[in-house]
Amino acid sequence: MALDFDDVLKDVGEFGRFQQLLLIFVLLPPCLPGAFHGFSQIFVVATPSEFWCRNPKAGAENLSQSDIQGLLPRRDDTDNTTYSQCLMYDFSQNSSDHHNRNWTSDGTVPCQYGWEFDRSVYQSTIVTDWNLVCDKSFLPTLSLFIHTLGTLLGTLISGYLTDEIGRKKTFCVAVILQLLTGATTVAAPDFITFCVIRFLNGLTIVPVWLIPLIMALEITGPSKRAPVGTTTALCYTFGVILLAGIAYGVRNWVHLQLAVTLPFTFLIGSIWWMPESPRWLMSRGKWDEMLVIVKKMARINRVNLPADYFEELLVKCKAARKADSEGRKRYRVVDIFRTPNLRKKSCLIIFNSFCNYAVYSGLNFFAPQLGGDDHLNFLLSSLIELPAYTILYFCLNRFGRRPLLTFSMIFGGSFLIAAALVPEKNHLTVLFLFLISKFCMTCSFFVTDLVASETFPTVVRGAGASLTQTVSTIGLCLSPLIAHLGSHVIYLPLVIFGILGIVGGAVTLLLPETVDQYLPETMDEGEAFGKHMTWRDCFHLGKPKVTVKE
Repeated sequence: MALDFDDVLKDVGEFGRFQQLLLIFVLLPPCLPGAFHGFSQIFVVATPSEFWCRNPKAGAENLSQSDIQGLLPRRDDTDNTTYSQCLMYDFSQNSSDHHNRNWTSDGTVPCQYGWEFDRSVYQSTIVTDWNLVCDKSFLPTLSLFIHTLGTLLGTLISGYLTDEIGRKKTFCVAVILQLLTGATTVAAPDFITFCVIRFLNGLTIVPVWLIPLIMALEITGPSKRAPVGTTTALCYTFGVILLAGIAYGVRNWVHLQLAVTLPFTFLIGSIWWMPESPRWLMSRGKWDEMLVIVKKMARINRVNLPADYFEELLVKCKAARKADSEGRKRYRVVDIFRTPNLRKKSCLIIFNSFCNYAVYSGLNFFAPQLGGDDHLNFLLSSLIELPAYTILYFCLNRFGRRPLLTFSMIFGGSFLIAAALVPEKNHLTVLFLFLISKFCMTCSFFVTDLVASETFPTVVRGAGASLTQTVSTIGLCLSPLIAHLGSHVIYLPLVIFGILGIVGGAVTLLLPETVDQYLPETMDEGEAFGKHMTWRDCFHLGKPKVTVKE
């Protein structure tokens, strides 16, 4: 049997001063701005609710804003009280008689001189700078989609790199690339260049926060893994709340982009203090490097070990590597589908994560369409995550991962469908149901990543997590497109997200409980874990009766 790094952690400390200091000063700080570039683009590409055709004669004739809007055609889909945002009268036909026009559609043309925008909410966005409205109104959503496509490719690349070159080096590349692309976004002269830079920026969105989470879990013993993971996710949520405050105070998209990029300059220094994951080093047979970290861990944790402990540990590592044929084999992502039980668990985790990411991200993209203040909606949607993580902190180890994941997704999806059935004029009721759903989906959003990290064996954990993130990011890619449907049929995104939440929660009943279990190290251990589950076990929602290594 292969040597388990969790056994080493029991000797040197599951969560001592070493892990605590590393978490506070090295692993948590990247999670704080980790959401900045993922969600700041919601405000960067925002479209002001009020805009109208620019009239070049307005200044010369001293026309007020209400006068200009009064000279615009009425919209066909209203009771003649709302002006058209995309059409204007062809004043060249009778430039001297603006005020005597009848409200007819005769003589209307698309806006000829650009648009004027209400700047009370947004001083500037790429929409106001490049006139991305009317026949170009889909382009802001397209830019969000392109950014998520970069995220999709980035999860695949980063997963490969984390297993091949290590967690630390991959994180270093991601931070530097995010800093560069974040800073150069403001220099984009046009929409196409903007999308190219945002695609490159999307490559870094997941590894910047996921790698610190993986490392935090890998250096922590089983009994402390859930609180550590919850704390990491909570820090990410504080970053989203901080983003809401930054976006509220900075209404110019160029200044906002610089503001959310600046924190990454401070992360460059933290890279020097970040060790490589000793669990990854152990799985790669780099025992000398692993022993350096383990010795430091024992020293800082003030653990007294036998004088020959590290020599014996090295002998055990080499013996286990020699005895286990898997130690000489490099695994790829396809290996998680070679055996039936691991294949089943992988498919369930991937599908659940897809549904989770689609709904969670979609709710963030959909929040501005709820009506009212965009910034307030986003802030409330972020604040509701705090009690979710507080509950997770106290309940994950007590009740287990599976019950929380199942019920949170099913309830979250149900509340979304309920919100879709409420008349649109009942704004507060819709907002209330929306926030309850966001609370539920926040719980599941964290738990699904935790279950994935605890289910995949160490030798393919990075690749498995990468594949899960890659497929999940397809859901992320689709979420702004689904949310965009709300501009045509307001309740349609709520129904789609609701169905995904309910179905995604139901399939988790087939997964084994991972609370207080050893992390599987080898492929054999990954296949054995949960292999003998029965249908009765599927509906047993709670901690397993025994917590031994299978």
